[in-house]
Amino acid sequence: MNIWMVTREYAGIAEAGGVKNVSCSLSETLAALGHRVVAFIPMYGCTDISLLKDFTEKWKESISVYSCGRKHEVSFSRGFLNGVEIILVKNPCFSEKQAVYTYTKEEEALNPHNRHGSGHRDFLLMNVIFQKSVVEYGILHSCGKSERPDIIHCQDAATAMVPTFIDFERKRRNAAARTYARTGCVVTIHNAGPGYHHDFGSIGEAENYTGLPAEELSYGLNGERVEPFLLAEKSACLTTVSPQYAEEILNDETDTAGLSGIFRERGTEIIGITNGIDISKYKPTDRKASLLPYEYDPESGDLDGKYMCREYLLEKFACEKAVDSSTFRGIETYGYIREEPGTDLAYIAYHGRVVWQKGITVLTEAADRILEKGLPARFIFIGQGQPELERELLQIALKHEGKCIYFRGYDRFLSRLCMASADMAIFPSYFEPCGLEDLIAQIFGTIPVAHATGGLCKIIDEETGFLYKQNTPEELASILESLIMIKERSGVDLFAKMISHTAENVREKFSWRQVIQTRYIPLYERLIKKPSGKKAVEKKDDSTGR
Repeated sequence: MNIWMVTREYAGIAEAGGVKNVSCSLSETLAALGHRVVAFIPMYGCTDISLLKDFTEKWKESISVYSCGRKHEVSFSRGFLNGVEIILVKNPCFSEKQAVYTYTKEEEALNPHNRHGSGHRDFLLMNVIFQKSVVEYGILHSCGKSERPDIIHCQDAATAMVPTFIDFERKRRNAAARTYARTGCVVTIHNAGPGYHHDFGSIGEAENYTGLPAEELSYGLNGERVEPFLLAEKSACLTTVSPQYAEEILNDETDTAGLSGIFRERGTEIIGITNGIDISKYKPTDRKASLLPYEYDPESGDLDGKYMCREYLLEKFACEKAVDSSTFRGIETYGYIREEPGTDLAYIAYHGRVVWQKGITVLTEAADRILEKGLPARFIFIGQGQPELERELLQIALKHEGKCIYFRGYDRFLSRLCMASADMAIFPSYFEPCGLEDLIAQIFGTIPVAHATGGLCKIIDEETGFLYKQNTPEELASILESLIMIKERSGVDLFAKMISHTAENVREKFSWRQVIQTRYIPLYERLIKKPSGKKAVEKKDDSTGR
């Protein structure tokens, strides 16, 4: 198959949230299985092209797309990464941005209106230019049949209107009808929560940005707003990133800002496919892959390297002396960790985005309760996001100096080191479509403790981790306290079998190759449109029994 991946982010090139990992791993594994994969990504100011092979700065002819009554010139660059053809879509609205979705501190310093951590003010224009550019690229540059896409897979709301633009162009342009004659479209909902919809405020605003007529856009109405996910439902297959989250979306079990009711009224099918993970990129038995300073093997029970990683973290980055004397790749550090010789401390980590969805307040209040009681525990936080929630983490770290540390920012090496160094990893998300960090924790031999919601329910309670139902500080503190006291009384050996089993479980059930071969390939094959003549022949053959 010829598969196009359309995404605003991609691991190793332009990184933001979990979409980057799905886009990259899905593309690379499909390519490894013999399919032709082309990934379309905007060329931001922060885009890293250092890994691309055979890079061509000017690839194909430039094109023009229209939005808000203006013509926008778009050009393309091309390179290859791990068997995937990468097409970078270039326009000033992308290149002037220093992060994928939000403004950076540097951008705020240049313009106070670009508040650090807030979304780009022109995000709707960015989305429309990007999506229209992909559709036009296909019409103008996919001349041969071998170049025409069989499947276009759109990742999340920022790319969800591609199928709508294709449908519209197929009706009015023969070239579009030829290019996309066989094309089936998939739109994956990574997050249906409020703030993730990339929706338009009104029909009029949507008309202005997209150039689509009101009668086309009305299918996407959610109250006054026009929703890309609702529009996509008409001309694409909707998937999401776990069966549990699919149920929650359709049954109103999570806040979708009105989408659930409309999907349910329409009888929409949303297929839940749990994301896989590329284990080869994290294997703690391979320092080059894991980025960790020491090797170890959770599956076999060899954890010596894990605890050597902890000592490395404490000595280099987390002890009082290290915090006072150094900075690390732009990471801001608050608090520090002091060891207690002779005490079997429980090290508990959180790594992820610092946003409301992740349950940060539940996390900080639970940590405060644990530390106020003087229990033998140490907390390690690393991440960035909403400034007010970042402040909650740094205040806890400063209040409990010696027992808690917060690394504000993101660095791949330090994030992995923190997760590998911990005994337990906390996931108190209010809702979680899939979850990747819980799988990474298990690969690193770190036991997940999670709120039983969405994709976190892939954790098997008391077998591959621990789940709790009521997402309150009291509930989280209670389960952590019991695990801390068990560890203090019994030592790490009590959890050794669970650590080994969880790592083995991830390898056997959650590799991308297995997910793609058993779920995505059959889905793609079902969606590819067969020529009408071929359908007629197939029906005739069936009727004669041949």
